[in-house]
Amino acid sequence: MFPSLARPQDATPAQFEALFAAVGVSIVEIERTGADWRVRRNPAPGEGHNRRITPFTPVHFHGPAAQHPWIAAAAALVNRAEPDRGDGPADAVRCGTLANCAGGQTPWGTYLTAEENFEGFFFGSDSDLDGARRDPALALDAASFAYPDSPAAAAPLAPRHFRMAENPHGPALYGWIVEIDPYDPKSTPKKRTALGRKRNECATTALTADGRIAVYTGDDQRNEHVYKFVSRGRFDPADRAANMDLLDDGDLYCAQFLEDGSGRWLKINAETANAAAHAAGSPIRFADEADVLMRARIAAFLLGATPMDRPEDVAALCDDAWRGQGVVLIACTNNSERGFARPGNPRRESEQPERAQDNLPGHIVRIDEAGGDCGAERFSWDVFALGGDPEARALTAPVRGGAAQAHVSTRLDGVAVNAGARFACPDNLCIDSHHRVWIATDGNDGVFADCNDGVFVAPLDADGPRPIKRFLVGPVGAEICGPTMAPDERAFFCSIQHPGASTVEGVNFAELRWSGAAAPSNFPDGGDAFPRSAVIVITRDDGGAI
Repeated sequence: MFPSLARPQDATPAQFEALFAAVGVSIVEIERTGADWRVRRNPAPGEGHNRRITPFTPVHFHGPAAQHPWIAAAAALVNRAEPDRGDGPADAVRCGTLANCAGGQTPWGTYLTAEENFEGFFFGSDSDLDGARRDPALALDAASFAYPDSPAAAAPLAPRHFRMAENPHGPALYGWIVEIDPYDPKSTPKKRTALGRKRNECATTALTADGRIAVYTGDDQRNEHVYKFVSRGRFDPADRAANMDLLDDGDLYCAQFLEDGSGRWLKINAETANAAAHAAGSPIRFADEADVLMRARIAAFLLGATPMDRPEDVAALCDDAWRGQGVVLIACTNNSERGFARPGNPRRESEQPERAQDNLPGHIVRIDEAGGDCGAERFSWDVFALGGDPEARALTAPVRGGAAQAHVSTRLDGVAVNAGARFACPDNLCIDSHHRVWIATDGNDGVFADCNDGVFVAPLDADGPRPIKRFLVGPVGAEICGPTMAPDERAFFCSIQHPGASTVEGVNFAELRWSGAAAPSNFPDGGDAFPRSAVIVITRDDGGAI
């Protein structure tokens, strides 16, 4: 944000506040005019749909954990620290949203944004939590999410409610799914606590067979879990207002993959989680439903949910009326920790199969909900695709820099899973009306030294090895995220995130930034411009469907 800043220690509190204000969610209205797309500007201040939702925007907490003691304590400090700008209800919390990753739409026209890596926004040291750690649950939570994750020396520059010494419960305000109404610019975003707190990567919605709402989420961390929320209420396509609180009441489940190719959705509540802890001889206990949702990932572990190789985006196949068809894909980006294969998380062909291996290229899992119903509590699973190189002549290949070897075979038990283009580290997914799966990657260049991240396409159903084709390649140092289609599928959108974050050689630009080195990328402006993230749109020359 500040290319002219010579040294990090020269940053000012005002610049730090600007850094925080630059994260969150932008709502931008765009329109197609002929063959081109353009941004529609607000007609006047306070009018139009375009707006920013930042870590200082008033929000409401809804659902069972809205009054959790950690939220209450942190909210009180936030509202004392942040001035009331008159832009929200009196009972709102001025903590906004941050660390937003993938999200999803709802059938009633709202947007769900997923709060992910919030730990890096909190400044301080472990000693700042000493007093609060008299609560062992908070100590366990801090260890699980690894906060605070930014240096104590910079804490005086950060806004008050991100200083751990002053706000030890601050992280409890983040890690939620946030519902935003883009059609009502004066509406207050709502944090839906019934969906559980974790490092959410997405919030993918589908209707169950009886019209309830299923929301799938991944927890993007090594050895974390996949979740599904199912509402008690049913969607009413004729009454938008009646749908606005469907996500406050329902059941949260975590996924357990079994060796025989089947799986179960395990219900998470205080009763089941406490029973599981007691059976395991664990001293962990959950006070009530609010507590179990606040610490959903701890409950999922105790219940026996399957640890996954960084489960990120989840895509569900739906019909034109949002009814799920039961097919669900889960992008597992990678796992750099060595381990053996476990259900849903394969380890590929190896010259030493008796040894543990990592899963640097990642994979995609397909689950089929029982009876084709997204409300089912049983499913079957299979490996949809393996990151790697179908044409590899060796089972491993050196990663960029040559310090490690990645297992790049795309074969399991001697059978090729996919063919065609090589890819690694699947991150975000979408499925089009022709049942093609669009795969955006985050880490392709960390496995294959000569190829940036990109977008790849594969058929949902295929006989034999699934063919994979490359659609686009991004700038150096960038990940590609958010693949999606315009409703008529005549335009493809995706985001180019952090271009120039690393060099062609794989050196992190953060290591070069303060030496005066030129940025590795000039995307999207070209010339000598400093790189910026951007959303791009791709259309056909003939204006037809992509």
